[in-house]
Order: sequence, then structure tokens, then C-alpha cells
Amino acid sequence: MDSIGTRAIGGNLNLASVDLNLLVLLDALLEEGSVTRAAERVGLSQPAMSHALRRIRRLMGDEILIRQGSRYVLTPQAERLRIPLGDLLRRSADLLTGGGAFDPRRDARTVTVRTTPSTAFMLGHRLSMLLTEEAPGMRLRLVASMDLADSTFAADGVDVLLISEAQPTEFPRERLFEDEWVVVAGADDLTASNARRLLAERPHVVHDSPQLMRPYLILREHEVTHVVQARTSDTLTLLHLIAGSARVGIHRRRIAEVFARRAPLWIADFPFTAGNIGMDVVWNPWLGDPAFRTWFQDLLRRAAEEA
Repeated sequence: MDSIGTRAIGGNLNLASVDLNLLVLLDALLEEGSVTRAAERVGLSQPAMSHALRRIRRLMGDEILIRQGSRYVLTPQAERLRIPLGDLLRRSADLLTGGGAFDPRRDARTVTVRTTPSTAFMLGHRLSMLLTEEAPGMRLRLVASMDLADSTFAADGVDVLLISEAQPTEFPRERLFEDEWVVVAGADDLTASNARRLLAERPHVVHDSPQLMRPYLILREHEVTHVVQARTSDTLTLLHLIAGSARVGIHRRRIAEVFARRAPLWIADFPFTAGNIGMDVVWNPWLGDPAFRTWFQDLLRRAAEEA
């Protein structure tokens, strides 16, 4: 008899009839997004994992993995299961081992961080290095995207969002670091004393957004006119378009400084008061494991400080 069983009266699942080993296999499928890789992860043959997937589909009433073009992707329901299921399995493991404390050196979870391409560029390398040093079994999934809405917690299995203070969220947030606006140029004659003049004289590369960034609103208030030569929807590409050219632009200091180590880019203070730009951490509200959250938030903070 198939152990995935029946539904009890009232639509509730009869847990006694379920093969709970399927939850471990489901977790591997959700993390890997591939029958082949999931099978390798848990030590099964591919046919055995395919058979398990058929059982999981009947149990869940959902396809879990569907073909999209030449690859497979998780269904929306499967995406929503990723974090709660991983948390459930970790809690189960703690229960069976006597509730041992979180130990990063023994933890093997995948941590999904979602932030803008610029912020990913700034701290991603240092974050991955710290993770390798302190949690060698843990894996980092760094999603670089301009879509930082709360909906990504369920839709993309995100553990933590890194967002600017201007980005709205319904969930608690905590400051990760402060940043500020600076002038960036592709020529080495940029200085703090001539930044205002160069902003008026040289062509700009700007972020292609429906709303002007705060520094450009301030330039308008001070009647500093400028000519836009190029627009880009990606703030990291903005720096690429400026580096080594006669163009100028406005960017966040922390990101510009990291970029300037790799390309001909010069930085000067923004010539007017524009205020700081706070970057915040927002955790998935369905993610438990407070010990892990405390540890990883400290890792994020150190990565930002050392970037």
C-alpha cells in the first residue's frame, strides 16, 4: 500500500499515513530545482528520485517542478514551501539530537539573500568569503535584482532582503550600514572643489527611473542644470558607462569605492547636503531559528564593514 496515504475527514491530512522521508526529498528538490541534482544530494538514483517526485506530487496536489523552456522551475506553491520546510527539518533535527545549539560549522542550509546588483557587487565577495571560512557547509544564493518587494519572500524563497531606507516593507527592519551620495567621474581631474562645476559642464549618466534621485532634486533646487547623455536601468552599469570617459554621475560612496579599485573612476563629495542613505536588513517573517539570524546578521555587518 502506498504510504502517502489518505486525507482524514474534514480535509486534514492524516499524518500517520504519510511517509515523512518524503519531506527530506522534497527539501532537496526545492533547493536544487532539479531531479538529477536532488538525487545526487541525498544519495538516490535518478529513477528513485523521479518516483519520489511522483509521490510528492500526489501528496501535495501540486506539480512542484514544471518545465519552462529547456529547464525546470518550481511552481508558486513549491516556492512558498522552501523556507517553512527547511525550518521544519532543522527544528526536527534539533529535536532528535537533543536540541543542540546552532553551529555554523555544521550547518548545511542554503541562505538566499536578495538585494540590488550594486549592493550585491559591493559586499557579495566578502560575504561569500566569510561564509566559506565560518560555515563551510552552508551555501549562499545571492539574488541581484531591482525587485525587492516583500512578495519575494514567498515567490523566490528569500531568507533576507537588503534594501535602502526608502524601500517600503511591511516587516521589521534593522539598519545594516549608512552610506552617502558622491559625485563620480571617469577622468582624474574631479576634486571636491570643482565637483559642482563638472556636474554642470559634463554629460551625465543617470539611473533610468520614473522618479529623480534625491541628489538630482537638490541640483534642481540649486539651479545646477545638466545634460543627460546616457540612461541605464542598472545602477552598477551606470558606473561602467562613466569609468574612463568624460562623463559624470551620482552614486553611493560605498559602491563607487569598491568599483574604483577595478576601473578608472574618481570620486568626490557631493557639493550639497543630501543626507545619508541607510541600508536595512529585512528577514523573512516565516523564518524561525533566531540563533542563525543573529549570527548571519553579524556576518552581513562584517561583510559590509570589510568590503
